[in-house]
Amino acid sequence: MSSAENVARKTTSYAPAFAGVREMLAQGVEDQVFPGAVLLVGKQGEVVFFESVGQKYVPEYAPINHADPRPTSAMTVDTVFDIASLTQPIITASLIMTLVEQGKIKLDERVTRYIPGFGVFGKSEIKIRHLLEHSSGLIHWHPFFEDLIDLNSSSRLGILASRTAKDYVYNAVHKLNAKHKPSTRQIFSDIGYIILGELIETLTGYPLEKAAQRFLIQPLKMRNTSFIDLSLIKRGTLSTVPDLVAPTEFCPWRKRVICAEVHDDNAWAMGGISGHGGCFSTAEDLHMYACHLLAAYFGESSFASRRTVREFLYPWTSLDADEVQFEHDVRGMRDQDRYRWRYGWEGACDDNGMDQAHFSPFAVGHSGFTGCSLWLEPESGVDIILLSNRIHPTRNNKLMKTYRPLLHEAVIEALTSVG
Repeated sequence: MSSAENVARKTTSYAPAFAGVREMLAQGVEDQVFPGAVLLVGKQGEVVFFESVGQKYVPEYAPINHADPRPTSAMTVDTVFDIASLTQPIITASLIMTLVEQGKIKLDERVTRYIPGFGVFGKSEIKIRHLLEHSSGLIHWHPFFEDLIDLNSSSRLGILASRTAKDYVYNAVHKLNAKHKPSTRQIFSDIGYIILGELIETLTGYPLEKAAQRFLIQPLKMRNTSFIDLSLIKRGTLSTVPDLVAPTEFCPWRKRVICAEVHDDNAWAMGGISGHGGCFSTAEDLHMYACHLLAAYFGESSFASRRTVREFLYPWTSLDADEVQFEHDVRGMRDQDRYRWRYGWEGACDDNGMDQAHFSPFAVGHSGFTGCSLWLEPESGVDIILLSNRIHPTRNNKLMKTYRPLLHEAVIEALTSVG
C-alpha cells in the first residue's frame, strides 16, 4: 500500500470505468437528492475519481453574503462542507485514539476518573469505550439549544454560541439520567460524544478545536479542516468566506440559510464546537485523513499503531489474534446488529442501508446528517468520500438514504471492473 505521506493527486485510467458513477451523480441532482455534491474515490493512496456536480444552493435560498451580493453557485471539488456527525470518527474518536497511543487513557477506564461530576444518576459505571461505541445507556439527544435560547432571552443575555454555553451543556449532561445500563444495547448518542469532547479538553488542557489542530489536523496536513468558532465571529475577530462553503438548511429559529456556521442546533448553541459535530472539511482533506488511517491499518503510518486502529475499527476482535483468526472474527460478526457501532465508526447494515452497497465484511464508515459520508474498505485500501448538502434548503429531504447505497454499489462495481 502507498504511504500516506505520498498521496497521489491525479486521477488515473480508472476514469472510463466510472462513467456509470458520473451518471448517478448527475441523476442525484436531477432527482433532487441534493443540490450538489463532491465524490472522491481513493485506492491505495491514489485518487481514482474526483468530481463535483450541481450547485451549492437553490437560487431562491442563496445565502446572504454581504461582501459579495452575487455568491458563486457552482459546486466545486474544493467546496467546504459541514460534515456534521462525521466529526465523531474524524475528530473526536481520532483524538481519543491519540490519547490511547500516548498512554494517557485506557478505554476500560470509567469516565468519572477524569470527570467526577459525570457519575450521578446511574452513570458511574460508564467507561470510555461505552461512549465511543454508543453503548453507554445515555439518551440519543436533548434540545439543549432550547434551554440556552430561553436563558439568552432572560437571565443570561449573550450566552448563546459561547464558551459559557458549552460549559452549561457539559454540566447539563452530567445531570442526565442513564436510560439503560452500559453495554446492554447500542443506541446512537450525540450526548456521549459531547462528553468525549469534554474528556479531550480535560486530558489535553486545550479547548477541543485547539486539541484537534495540534494533535490531528496540522500533523495530517488537513489544511481546509477546522471548527468555526462562533464566539470569535460574534466578537469580530474571525470572518468566514461563505462562497467557499456549501450552505445547509433554512433554519426557522435562526431565521436564515445556514452557511459557514454549523448546522447542528446544539453545536451552534455551544459556540460551533463540540465532540458530536461542528467540523468543516473538504473531500481532499478527508482523503488525506483516510490515507493515514488506512496506512496505519497496515502498520505503515506514524498516525497510530496497527493494533490501536484495528481495535477502533473492530473492537470485538482479539488484539493478539493472527490474520486468520482476525478475518474469521470480522466475518463472523458482520450480520449482528449489536456490532454495528465501533469506536466512532459503524459497519454496513440494514438500518443504515449500506448492506446493499456490496461492501466486504471489513467495511467501516459513517454518514452525517447534512449529507456527508466517508466509507472505507481497509483490506483493499479504498476510501469513498461523498460530500453533499442534502438538507439544503430543508432537512425534510429523505432521498439520500436510498441513493447513497446505490451510488456506493456503483463505485465498488467500477473498482472491481478494473481489478
